[in-house]
Amino acid sequence: MSFTFAQASNASEKLLDKIVAVINSRVISLSEIQRMSETLEARKEISPIIYTEKFYSQKELLEIMLRAHIIRDKLNAQGYIINDDAVESRIKMTEERLGLKRSDLLQFLKGKGVTYEEYFEIIRETMEFNIFAQRIIAPLITVTEQEVKNEYYRRNSMNNALSFKYTLVDFYIPKNKILGEDYSAFLAVLKDYQLTGKLPEEFKNLESNNLENLSEDGLSKELASLLKSTSEGSFSSPISLNDLLHVFYVQKKDLVESQDFLKLKDEIQNDLFTNKGKSVTTNWFDREYSNYYIKNLL
Repeated sequence: MSFTFAQASNASEKLLDKIVAVINSRVISLSEIQRMSETLEARKEISPIIYTEKFYSQKELLEIMLRAHIIRDKLNAQGYIINDDAVESRIKMTEERLGLKRSDLLQFLKGKGVTYEEYFEIIRETMEFNIFAQRIIAPLITVTEQEVKNEYYRRNSMNNALSFKYTLVDFYIPKNKILGEDYSAFLAVLKDYQLTGKLPEEFKNLESNNLENLSEDGLSKELASLLKSTSEGSFSSPISLNDLLHVFYVQKKDLVESQDFLKLKDEIQNDLFTNKGKSVTTNWFDREYSNYYIKNLL
């Protein structure tokens, strides 16, 4: 059999196309990475959930490909298989929603420099990523009510209208039982007392009182300011009140649910969920990589 020029050229191209990675039996070439880079703007427009960054290095694009392979493998193992019919159905739904004909879509893709086959696979990977996020990652994420309140407070820490209610332990001792004017020793004794349960002899007159659901509205301006600057699970700085030296241990610090908080609550919860999702996803992949044969040559 004769060996044609076209065959020789084809073989030469394959030899010149550098292999940049292998994951199990999947071989990834440099030309695939370069093609992703060339069509990045279109990919970000088609699938912003996958292509979230403004710029990507070749290493980062390869990371997207490795993750896509692992996602598909894990979903297939759980019975979630996105076949061609499912992808075609999703594309038709998009066309109907936007009032487009197939010819309009093809014209749009041509203008973006993307083939229909590439678009088809981007849609498949997006569908897979959505299922992965919902079925595998989402159950690993928790956002507590307190985290939402803390984030609201962080965003509005300069807002004097914010109001809190507290559960406190009030430790107090007559000022004349403290030697000198350096009250920092009192705070140090309390921190040690919390760990050991022991008090020095000179602090034997220490008393305490539990205060529950104490509203900020009923506090003096000085005390309200002190507690507002004290984190939950911490001791306040010493404060002198009526010849007694007080230190407050803040067991609980709750933001009073104002109308503004209730209005922004869902938005903050979604933001926290998204931010946690990024780190949880990264950690998940870091663990999964060890289950695959991966050779990265980039």
